[in-house]
Amino acid sequence: MTTRGKIAPRKADGQIGYVQAPAATSIIRRYYSVWTIYAFGGGFLYGVYPLFLRSRGLSQFEMNSVLATYFAVTFLTDVPTGAFADAFGRRRAFVLGCLLRASAFMLYFFAHRYVVFLAAEAIDGVGTTFCNGAIDAWGVDALDAAGFTGLKDRLFSRISQFTNLGFMLSAIVGAWVGSYNLAWPWLLGAAGYLVSAAAGRLMMREPRRARTLHRPHEAVVTTVARRISRGFRAGFASRAIFILSLANGAFFAAWAPSWLEWPQFFADAYRIGPWIVGWIYALFTVARMAGAEAVVRIGFAPMARARMLTATALTIAIAFAAAWLASGRTNAALACFVAMNLGIGALLPMAQSWFNEEIGSSDRATMLSFNSTFATLGAATGLLSTGAFADVHGIPAVWAVSAAIMLLAALLYWRLVRPSERVPVVSVQTSG
Repeated sequence: MTTRGKIAPRKADGQIGYVQAPAATSIIRRYYSVWTIYAFGGGFLYGVYPLFLRSRGLSQFEMNSVLATYFAVTFLTDVPTGAFADAFGRRRAFVLGCLLRASAFMLYFFAHRYVVFLAAEAIDGVGTTFCNGAIDAWGVDALDAAGFTGLKDRLFSRISQFTNLGFMLSAIVGAWVGSYNLAWPWLLGAAGYLVSAAAGRLMMREPRRARTLHRPHEAVVTTVARRISRGFRAGFASRAIFILSLANGAFFAAWAPSWLEWPQFFADAYRIGPWIVGWIYALFTVARMAGAEAVVRIGFAPMARARMLTATALTIAIAFAAAWLASGRTNAALACFVAMNLGIGALLPMAQSWFNEEIGSSDRATMLSFNSTFATLGAATGLLSTGAFADVHGIPAVWAVSAAIMLLAALLYWRLVRPSERVPVVSVQTSG
């Protein structure tokens, strides 16, 4: 297999892309560390979040609308905050976002009324968008400045594994604490984001260029507005960026409702307690980590990525449909969700790497936010459209809807396959 444009096999992480090891190693370690700490800080609620909302009297539609508020706010603020990060510093944006998220988690701890939950989600949504893309934009640009070359599939696969590990560990802790009081994990999450802010402040060292993007005489609003306009024009003008973003939106429209569904389904089915949800989440996380590792281990030419994404999206759709059909048998439904998370773990780093290769460094955070905008719009749409449906027809019925939406995502990825590559072949030969 050719190594041109590929990450070198059996190289240390500091030598990915054949860059000088000392500089790259330092950047990659800090990149991994910030992502892992940030993931650990926010993972205490994974699994017990819908159980907490239900314990405070919310219906399925109200729970979905609370989370949809979060996504609606991120949809409106994602690109502006990404532009802010590009203009005034990725580290500054990340620290501000962590502080906002910590305050939102504290508000959640004291919330008992539906309207307060909505307010807390709105604050958390703004905080998330300040963090969205800031870490990746900082890390990717720092590596490029150090001479990084080649595809970043391996890099994003490793990041996916580290973040999933952080999510898994904190989710287990949160579920254990939640078995005593479902509100306590919110306090842990607030503390986690404060630690993340400190870690970002120490480790996200930006190059001089990133600090001098802002011209002192320009107003903040003018600078951000200019970047928003440029980012949207670039996003809609590029076929690859636009289709990848659309597919990302369809993917999250299918996946987001399940975040509030499977914890309730399995907690009720197994009748053991909230702590079991943490261990189930850990199982799903291991599956996503295995999927991300498969991206590293399975070699394929860059031109084959569209077909790989299409096949993976189809696999996720089949797993959703199988979970719906097997909902009467809890263990079988659990196995279907494991297969689904295996596919999700493989799909996300492939799509993320491809998207990053399509954008430039000066507007990276803005363009990553452009991509996130489609994800948040898709997630909000999926949540609102399935919340009332689940109240009437039950949670498993929503998984059939998610399967249909994932078929749309697969079709969009197929649109990125070159016409000459759509003819089935027996094998693919690479040079080298």
